[in-house]
Amino acid sequence: MTLIRPGLRAVETSMADTEEGFTRLANALYEELIGASLTRNQAKVAHAVCRKTCGFNKSMDRIADSQISQLTGLPRQKVNKAKNELIQMGVLIREGTMIGPNKHLSQWQIPGCHREGITVTKSATALSPKQRHTKDTVTKDNNSASENPGDSPDTSSATLSASRPEAAVRTPRGDKWGTEEDLKTARWMFSRVQIVAPHARQPAWPAWSNDIRLLRSALQVTHRDICEVFLWASRDRFWQSNVLSPAKLREKWDTLKIQMNQPDRNRAAPAGQQPAVHWNSREAWENFI
Repeated sequence: MTLIRPGLRAVETSMADTEEGFTRLANALYEELIGASLTRNQAKVAHAVCRKTCGFNKSMDRIADSQISQLTGLPRQKVNKAKNELIQMGVLIREGTMIGPNKHLSQWQIPGCHREGITVTKSATALSPKQRHTKDTVTKDNNSASENPGDSPDTSSATLSASRPEAAVRTPRGDKWGTEEDLKTARWMFSRVQIVAPHARQPAWPAWSNDIRLLRSALQVTHRDICEVFLWASRDRFWQSNVLSPAKLREKWDTLKIQMNQPDRNRAAPAGQQPAVHWNSREAWENFI
């Protein structure tokens, strides 16, 4: 009898080695990211941004959605959606076309954290010790929790209000909110928009207030700083029709600050409007917050 041995072949093993590169990430930030109640897509995008920035010893960088898509395996549309959500929550920060992880952990505002305030429903605990959790025994009540942390029915409006006592305005879900000064600034900004666009629709105040709050946190600026730049933009011939919201102001902030300090940049508004005055004049600050 002849024994037939199977053919032997070399199997290549893959092992991670720091000599091939590593990501230098603060332990506090990494632990916060691990414990954050993010959706699957949000977590993937957050880790991808850390890899594309901290992995190259950078705090921020220009990262295309296609790069994150290739790294995470997510479609570009979902990448863009998750990225914008992370920016709104303060997990990521954006300056112009550059993004990166927000190292100011106290500025992270993640709504509906699953680790707090969620109780076990009576129907979920009524199962017999001998009864297994099979497909047939899982009830509608057991599946009431949403995959999206912000959609959890167990997170009440009262809980959200209690966790943010400084909020003067917010959405029903509590994912967008702002302080009294944020809201006051938002209303003043819209009054400037109405001068340029009299028929502009009234904005959603929680969204505008939220954008102003995030702008303050991300760029470490005051309400007065925000109003100074917006006032200048609203009087500039080009920017007055291009910067009509706090979100756009945040996106163009660096460019506006540079041009605002250029002596030859104070261009007159189109004919038919009142002559532009200097942003720091008495007339400009009349009825200001």
